[in-house]
Amino acid sequence: MNTEKRETILREIQYWRRSKLLSEQYCDFLINLYNDENKIKDSNPVSLQNLQQGSIKIWLFGFGIISLIFLISLYFSVFPWPLQLATALCVLVVCYGYSAVYRDRNQVISLLLAGAGSVLTLGFGLWMISLHNLDPDFWRPLLIATCGLLWCVLGFMLRIGLLQFCGYAFWGLLYAGFFIQRRPDAQLVELELLWVPLSVLMIWLSWLLYHRVSGVAGVYFGVGVCLWIMPEIDALWLRQGFPGWVSLVLIMKVAAGLALLFIFRKKWIAWVAT
Repeated sequence: MNTEKRETILREIQYWRRSKLLSEQYCDFLINLYNDENKIKDSNPVSLQNLQQGSIKIWLFGFGIISLIFLISLYFSVFPWPLQLATALCVLVVCYGYSAVYRDRNQVISLLLAGAGSVLTLGFGLWMISLHNLDPDFWRPLLIATCGLLWCVLGFMLRIGLLQFCGYAFWGLLYAGFFIQRRPDAQLVELELLWVPLSVLMIWLSWLLYHRVSGVAGVYFGVGVCLWIMPEIDALWLRQGFPGWVSLVLIMKVAAGLALLFIFRKKWIAWVAT
């Protein structure tokens, strides 16, 4: 058995041990069968074991990263705006780039880096809007649209469903804000017409793409399910003046949605699992 295949099997056995899928004794037996356990390399560079046995280079690298974070935090506001923009872009490229690098090696680190990049994207944008006294009515929606598009694309490329879902959630927020300004006095029927067709469209796309494009069916289905109750959420939380019986409509729609999910459970579970 070649070295690469043996290391793959040993990593799987370690994963079974950590996840309690197999007993300790059986994992030890499998490890001894393929290789000596002491020769197994931990693929997580920030594990306690690697930090304990790491060279001075690892600690110096950590010191440099922490110092850089404090340097950016303390002096970002005094940078000229081109340097602020370049600094933000460099940080985001590093976060998302290493998230892509660790996608197959260590999913936990990949998710943490993608999450940090996403939070920093929004944080840097809001910070620069505040520092330069930009018009929030124009730049905040533009920032939301940019973040939504970026997260949808990167979530699809990195196969991170939560990141992709957050991108669609931001686009939904932008959609709601646009129609609040356009139709502030919209009735519940009009809100149903604004949101429910989008819900049906996303669920239909989930069914259409689940066996053609991997990594999107579950996201589209989750977005469609959330859009199903968005008319009532829009009326109760984002607008004013709606009567209390809208809450009963929300409860009835949730019950109807759960009933539909139960009836068609064998179909949509296949979409989400794929």
